[in-house]
Parts: sequence; structure tokens; C-alpha cells
Amino acid sequence: MPFVNKPAILARVIAIMVLVSLLIVAVTAFIERNTFDRLDDLNGPTEVSHISDQGRSDWNRFASGEPSRLAILLTDKDSAWLGLAHGLKSIGVPFTITDDVAEATRHNVVLVYPLLSGRTLDDAGRTALRRHVEAGRTLIATQVLGGGLHDLFGFETTLESRAHHSITFEQAPALGWISDPHEKTVLLGQPDLPTSWIGTQTYVNAQQVLARFEDGSAALVRGDNKAGGSAYALGFDLGFFIMRAHNDRNDQGYRAYANGYEPSVDVWLRWLRAVYRQHEPQAVTIGSVPQGQRLAAVVTFDVDYVKSMGNLLAYRDLLVREGIPATFFLQTKYYRDFQDEGFFNDRTLAAMDALVAAGMEIASHSVSHSDIYASLPLGDGSEQYPTYQPRVRALGDTQGATVMGELRVSRFLLEQLTGRSVVSFRPGYLATPPRLPEALAASGYRFSSSATAGNLTTHLPFRTNTQRMYSDETTVFEFPIAIEDEIPPIMDQRVEEAVELAEKLARYGASYVMLLHPNEVDHKYRFLEQILPRLKPFAWFGTMSQYGSWWAARDKVEVDVLAQRGQIVLNVQAQEPIKDLVFELPTGLRPVSGSAMQKLSDGRWLFRDIPAGTIMIDLHH
Repeated sequence: MPFVNKPAILARVIAIMVLVSLLIVAVTAFIERNTFDRLDDLNGPTEVSHISDQGRSDWNRFASGEPSRLAILLTDKDSAWLGLAHGLKSIGVPFTITDDVAEATRHNVVLVYPLLSGRTLDDAGRTALRRHVEAGRTLIATQVLGGGLHDLFGFETTLESRAHHSITFEQAPALGWISDPHEKTVLLGQPDLPTSWIGTQTYVNAQQVLARFEDGSAALVRGDNKAGGSAYALGFDLGFFIMRAHNDRNDQGYRAYANGYEPSVDVWLRWLRAVYRQHEPQAVTIGSVPQGQRLAAVVTFDVDYVKSMGNLLAYRDLLVREGIPATFFLQTKYYRDFQDEGFFNDRTLAAMDALVAAGMEIASHSVSHSDIYASLPLGDGSEQYPTYQPRVRALGDTQGATVMGELRVSRFLLEQLTGRSVVSFRPGYLATPPRLPEALAASGYRFSSSATAGNLTTHLPFRTNTQRMYSDETTVFEFPIAIEDEIPPIMDQRVEEAVELAEKLARYGASYVMLLHPNEVDHKYRFLEQILPRLKPFAWFGTMSQYGSWWAARDKVEVDVLAQRGQIVLNVQAQEPIKDLVFELPTGLRPVSGSAMQKLSDGRWLFRDIPAGTIMIDLHH
């Protein structure tokens, strides 16, 4: 009789089959389990990270320099002068800062900041500025409020306001480099958010208006005299404007968050550079891209998903074929939680090893990838693996995480497992805590790529500030993100737009950081296949740490043009060695034959290898 007619036997058979199935599942799970043996012996970092109290950067650090530089005459030491300093460093204009009118007027081009009035400058100082312009030299001033110099700038009176959000440039020969609509009109704040608008000054009955606020009133004016002198008046606090954008505190005062051209800060820096080069016969400026190229391109990947780990080698192979190094921001996720399984484990770390072997940079993308990283507690700087155990319970709910813990533990694990220094960081969701800059510095990082260029309204790297405020700088540099992969349309459908953006940025030596998530090998892969060959003819490619190290060394370069023993001399001072730095020399001057400088096709000069110290190069007509 068939056993199916015997219930007891059937039950036993079913039970055995279930047990066998469970055993198979258990064995399979055991074989394929995520093990963390490579992490077992790790414990650290053992040293404590200390964040120093906020201080105030000293403007006297910028007080040296020859008369060939732009001079900033500081009329308020508590102002946002760091915004000007950081911006001019980014655009490559050499400058000096002084509070002495006599010292400032040794220079052909003087920028009075932040205010020009009878309250900020005495009669003798204002008279000296008048004589400076009457002698055929140049004065730039922000927020001209009084002091009896209005005729010098060519207007009758000043009206103060908080009713402006944008400025549009007029057609003028000196502004011929302005061509894009987003260059012609720049934002001071979010048009739909009046609380984001900054204080402005309009200049009434101006003789020459170079730019106007949206209501037609004069925002930038110029006065000229028969001796050839010029005086420019700008109707807002330029240093504060730059610093507010750098600190990501401009209340979304942009037109495109990402994947678009948003140069509101860069236009003003380019304008200052143009005025300086126009009015200073010995003007020399420093290039912003290595090797004399026009664009600094950095390919970056955010690895924050288990399936992404399996795609890393495909992207590595593409990059190797193109001869381009890239930066991989890795989340060191060594546990399972609401978001994903623990994918930073023995099974996946081989892919990281392969990236290192191929010359790619490994950087930190935090431990937990928390969506509320911006509001996490700072931490005490003693967090270490394995006791640091953050968990994302749900969106908006992260437990056991700190700002410092995410930085310290991820960097420690990556350095221990790669044997390489980890100096670059990007937070999950681009969530930036107020104290991220100094937390990065305290944790050993040097470079951050934590915000989009649209959000910051600049496509140029810059030095960050403590607490993302206005008075104290850090050692960390920020590299804005130009291209990201999540805003529609899909990436291979916007290659032309991405190339067009790169070409716009190449006009002034900006950066072009691309952010991709390697969660698939489809449209993002095809995007890279198509765009990399298109960019190669005019772009330099490197990792975040390569570009960052070069940029940090460039930030410490000082350059002057001076007369010495009847000879015009280029004086270059470098605090550390730097390679492939470009200079634009004064019009009509060139190095004597036999110098170490190489002329480029566009007339600029490339210095291949600058050692630490001072180099003097004779120039001639």
C-alpha cells in the first residue's frame, strides 16, 4: 500500500525534507556569510583628536608683497576679509592686505574694503586716495557710503537697501569676457526668499554704470579722469558675499543645484582679476590647473551600497583603459542595519585591494552614511573601532553616531587595510555639519568634496573656515561637485550638456568634479565611456588627493614682479615644492632665454618644477 495512505510515515518524510532544506540553507548561508576576519585584529585609532577653539585669523599674514600686487586697504578688521583673501587665492591674483593708506597707495591698484566713508577713513586717508586716482592710478571700493569721494566714482549720492537679489552687467568693452546668461546676471540671494538678500548700496546719477540691480539702479559704477585714473564702486560687501557662499550659508541662492553653470562668486573674482590685469602694468597671475591645461577634472565614486562593491572592477578597467586615476569614497560599513548589510568585509575588500593596485585613491565616505549627519553630535574625539557601533534605524533616526566617530573610524580602517594615507572625505547625502571643516582637520583629513558647485555658487576650490563662519580659516580645502548622477535625465542622455559645462568652466580654469554611484554598469558607465575622451584634449585628470595636494601647495605660492638692478624680475616664493604651475606674465614681458619656463600656445608660461624657496627670473620685452 502506498505510504501516502499512512499519515505517520508521510509526516516523517515531510519533516526530514524540511530539515534537509534548512540544513542546505544554513550551509549555504555559512559558506556565503559576510566575515570580517581582516578587521578582527584592528583596534583604533588610539590617539585622541582635539578640536581647537575658534580663534580669529590674522590679516597680517597677508601683509607682505611688492607694489605689483593688488593692495587691499582694510577699513574694518572685524569684517569678512577672509572671503576676499580666499577668493583671490582661488582665482590666482597676488595681493597684500594693509590698514595703512600710505602703504596701500604704493600699489597701482587699491581695493578699499569693506567700507569707504568718513567714519572708516580720516581726512588724510581720503585725500590720499583722491590723489592716487588723480595721479592716473586705480581705486576699487565696496560699499561707498560717504567721505566726500563720490565725484571720484562719478555718482551723486548713495542709497542703502535690502531689496535686491541679483545684478546684471551692462555691455562694456572691459566686460567682453562675459558671454553666458549666468555670467551676465549673477545672484546675491534666492529671488523667492527675501530673507536671503544681503545689504546693498545703489549709486544715484552715476556717469558710467557697469552693472545694475534688478530694479535698474546702479550696482557697479566707474569714474575716470583725464590723467587716466579710474575709480570703481561696488554696491555690496563682496568679502561677505564670497564667504557666505563658501560656508554654504546662502539659503540656496542658486539657479541649478548641480549639473549646471552657477558662477555667481566666480564672476566677481574674474572681474577683480580683469581689473587688476587691466590697470597694473606689472600684473602677474597664477594658473589654477596643473600642466597648463584649462580644466581640472576629477572622477569620483561614492561606494555606499552592497551591490556597488561588485561593480568596482568594471569601472576600474574602464579607467585603466583611459589612463585616468579616480577617487573612490568608500563607506566602511561593518554591520547590518536598516539601510543595508555590512558590505565592508572579507568578501568585498579584495575589490578595494584591486583599486589600490591600479593607482586609484581610496577615500572615506563615513561609517554609517547617515542622512542626518549634519545634525549629529560632534563627539569627543576618542571614538575608535570596534567599540564605535552606529546604527541607522530609519530615515531621520541614527543612533550611536558622532561627527568625529564617522571621520576617525572610517579613516582608521581604510588606512589599516590599504596601507595608504587617507586624506579625502565626502559625507553621505552631502550632509555637512557646521563644524565639519575643523573636525576634518582634527581627524587628519586635508580635502573635502561635500557640496555641489551650484549650492556654493562657485566652481573653484577654496580653503574652508572654522564652524563654516567668517573669522577663522582651517587647513582643509573644499572641491565643489560639478556633475552628479541622480538628477534626471539618466547620465548617458546628458553627455552633451556635461561637455558644454566643462567647456564653460575651462574658460577660466575651474574644477570639474564628477560624482557617480557605481550601483550599476549601465548608463553611468556609458557616460564615462563617452565623456572622458571628449574632455581629454583640454582637461587635466587626477585623484582628489593629487589635485588637492597640488592646490594646497599652490595656495602657498607668492609671486611678485619688481625692478632690481635695472632689470625687471619675476620673484616666485614657494613654501613647498610644486610641479606644473602656470603663470600669466605682464603684457609684453617674457623670461630671458634659458629660463626654466616654457611658453604655452595661449601665451601663458609653464614652470615644470618649482622647488621650495625663492626663484628669481629675469624678464624682458
